[in-house]
Amino acid sequence: MATTNKKGNLKARVQTKEREKLVFSIFVRLFTNEKFQLKNISNDMKIKDLKMYMEFATGVPVHMQRISYLDEGELLDHTDIRSNDIVAGATLSMAVWPMWKELIEACAANDIDWVFRLGVSQPTTYHTPGSDYMTKRARKAWLQERAFLALFIAAHRGHEKLVRRLLESGADVNASTLLGRTPLHVAASQGHGNIVDLLLEHGADIDAEDETGQNALNIAAKFGHKTCERHLFLFRWQERAKRTKPSAEPPLMAHQYYDSAFPVWKKGGKCQVYFMNILPPGEYEGTRFGSPKRRTDLTEEEMKEYEEIGKDGKLPAISEGKRWRAKSGPARIGKRGAVSYDEWLGRKLAAEQKILDIKKAAQEKAKLEEEERKRQEVEQSESYETWLANKETERRTVAPPSGPPPVPGPASIIRPPELDSSDRTQDSVRQDGYLRTYLRSLDERKKANAYFCFEDWLDEKEKTVLGIQRHKTTFAT
Repeated sequence: MATTNKKGNLKARVQTKEREKLVFSIFVRLFTNEKFQLKNISNDMKIKDLKMYMEFATGVPVHMQRISYLDEGELLDHTDIRSNDIVAGATLSMAVWPMWKELIEACAANDIDWVFRLGVSQPTTYHTPGSDYMTKRARKAWLQERAFLALFIAAHRGHEKLVRRLLESGADVNASTLLGRTPLHVAASQGHGNIVDLLLEHGADIDAEDETGQNALNIAAKFGHKTCERHLFLFRWQERAKRTKPSAEPPLMAHQYYDSAFPVWKKGGKCQVYFMNILPPGEYEGTRFGSPKRRTDLTEEEMKEYEEIGKDGKLPAISEGKRWRAKSGPARIGKRGAVSYDEWLGRKLAAEQKILDIKKAAQEKAKLEEEERKRQEVEQSESYETWLANKETERRTVAPPSGPPPVPGPASIIRPPELDSSDRTQDSVRQDGYLRTYLRSLDERKKANAYFCFEDWLDEKEKTVLGIQRHKTTFAT
């Protein structure tokens, strides 16, 4: 038996060593002399997948990477580790396109002044031979891309001051690489909790997913950064708590308004305990659908019937507090009979519908009042054209005065008091004109707050423009 156990343990150790041989670690060296370790590399891994892993390991976006091994030749994406003779502990070299080289060096060195001299904010004097021929829109997009790259590298390296300066200068915190990875993703992959908090404060999307469907919380868990994972989890919980609306508190029962010393039960014969029904008025009581509604009082005759039923064994007898118990008991036995659940429900629905009808009527009344108010405002603000048309209609409909024609002279100005208002209005229209009569009617409407007189304004304009000095005349009353 001991020999068998030794053989089993030896076999397990051999299998473990073989599995360890299947995956190994390699290194990658940047042109900045930074060296990063890549774990869990297998011979079947494609160079394309290796570059995706390097984006997390080095902080350099995948479309800028140029990977070589042993010579200057660039490794092709469709080849694998085995075909390129990459062994455990090997060191690969990474280069980037010349247009990005200086910016990556400045970010890796955490030189804030150097970084901002390289065109990561607007306005800037930085330019390249290609940028001199860009349009205004293309140059803006080019500067935004450089700002994102600087933020991506700084978040990966954990340079908090540089990240803060870039965010304050307008760098897009939610911009992403071709693989959909944001600065929050690389900060979580490296376990920089302070950078994660800073990015979240400036509006980073915690639920943003990369091409593989992983968000920042999954990435932090994948790389084993528990502290960073806790930061992300707490922030997500706080955001969800902000969006959660508190549920409405259910109505309390009568006994819930008091403390636990308030008795809510009564004791009966044979060690039976009866809980008191102290529900609000109108509440349906009972445990069955056929249970009746509570009654406010019982007659002496109904009390006797209730006790007789208890003696027959159909219902328990009431030995103590029976009158109070009968008043709020679960059943009502009497001439009027019990109320079924359907009847109770119908009354409840009818009461609710009545309330809704009252509210609807009040809304309709308010709507009608609003329409009437608007109509009155329109009538009060009647235009001159409408007023003129109405006056013309009145002039045509009013019959001419009977009798001899008026004698010219003072009588044409001073009218006798026996003439009616319509004749007086027509006479004023013929003397003063329609515009002056209309303005005079406006003045009469605004007697309450007559701080401005339209007729005086017209007199002043006639005097100024036409040189006419008008002498006001009044009608004798």
